[in-house]
Amino acid sequence: MFKKIEFKGLNYKELDQYETHDLKRENMYSFYQTFDFLELVKKWPEIIGENLSRVTSPLKIMGDNLIIISKHSSYSQNISFLSEEIKQKIFKLFPELRSKIKKINFMTQESFFEDKSISIEKKQSPAKLHPQDPKYKISKLEAERIFSHLEDQELKDLLISIFIQSK
Repeated sequence: MFKKIEFKGLNYKELDQYETHDLKRENMYSFYQTFDFLELVKKWPEIIGENLSRVTSPLKIMGDNLIIISKHSSYSQNISFLSEEIKQKIFKLFPELRSKIKKINFMTQESFFEDKSISIEKKQSPAKLHPQDPKYKISKLEAERIFSHLEDQELKDLLISIFIQSK
């Protein structure tokens, strides 16, 4: 026969104390059912709005607090005035969070919102050629030959410089 087990206060470590035949399958399902935080992150623009979603993001649920990270403290302050409305929108989309989230707290970290693709492109850009580099000298000779027909020296120097940089 099945033993009656209180699942409210049960944690994962305590499950090892019980035999598998002591646990009902439907109780185990409800115990192991967890909230997918990624869904909250995906729905964040719908909850807070497109503009604010670019500078804020839900970070984690810690205790009974939803931690929201923002790009600047002014965003945190403005959103804090809307915290009850935000909670209601979250509860409408995710009713299982009604018992989990009591307060909304804010964290500020500008680096969280930096565009990482720009820094990667900067790292991958090739180094400029030094004027004493043989490749630079060859490119310069080739450019001078291509633009030798131009009479305007300033235009000629500019085109030669562009030609060398494009190599």
